[in-house]
Amino acid sequence: MTISGGSEIPPFTESVDLYYEIPIFIPTNSLNISREDKKIFSDLKPIGEGSYASVYKYKDEFYDKEFVLKRAKKKLDTKELERFKIEYEQMKSLCSPYVTEVYRYNGDENEYIMECMDYSLESYLKKFQDKLDFNAKRKIVFQILNAFKYIHTKGILHRDISPKNILIKKYEDVLIIKVADFGLVKIPESGLTSLMTDLKGAFNDLSLEQEGFSSYNILHETYALTKLIYYTMTGRTNLKFDSIKNSDLKQFVSKGISLDKNVRYKNVDEMISSFRSIKF
Repeated sequence: MTISGGSEIPPFTESVDLYYEIPIFIPTNSLNISREDKKIFSDLKPIGEGSYASVYKYKDEFYDKEFVLKRAKKKLDTKELERFKIEYEQMKSLCSPYVTEVYRYNGDENEYIMECMDYSLESYLKKFQDKLDFNAKRKIVFQILNAFKYIHTKGILHRDISPKNILIKKYEDVLIIKVADFGLVKIPESGLTSLMTDLKGAFNDLSLEQEGFSSYNILHETYALTKLIYYTMTGRTNLKFDSIKNSDLKQFVSKGISLDKNVRYKNVDEMISSFRSIKF
């Protein structure tokens, strides 16, 4: 016997094929979202390239908004592609205004979509360095430190800290920094952590050349962050203590990149406290 939810269906009733259904009741507080069932092609504008991926900008006609596409290079082997996907998954798992948002991974093309930013820290400082006062730079630094404080609470180390991997979204009334490029992220108990054994990261501690990149720990991360902060405040990549006029900033930098690792900042909270005490 077939249950119809009402009266019993008479025996020997012929089946009826339904080709489509039309709802009888439609809630008044509903939203019908549809997208044409066809492929929409958009030109990709190259905006960056690394060892493992190429980065493009494009405009999505449906949302009338620009996005970024990061596509793995064809030459990557299986393990490199796995790490590329882990980068996406790691960023997807993070929920912070200071981490670049990612939206969809395409396993067929080994690519993913992420939000479009306006500048890298590098390009922003090159363009506006002369117009930024100390207070504006300090605001950027505190955002950077809060970003990495959040990232470290998740038990991960970025390992590729550089002005190119700190992105900036410019709104009418505020700048928001976002960390990007988690391709070298060190994840606890991950078998892929040992894949990258060469020295990476523009601001990484040169002692890693002897120690090995797989030995990277929080003291190396705070070292790189210290150099990034020095760069943000001065616009210089080559660190020269004699050029630091502010004695508080000089002391901050000296501690962060000390050859004696026991002296360095043990975590980002220490860096925030120390940087807050700098008087300009």
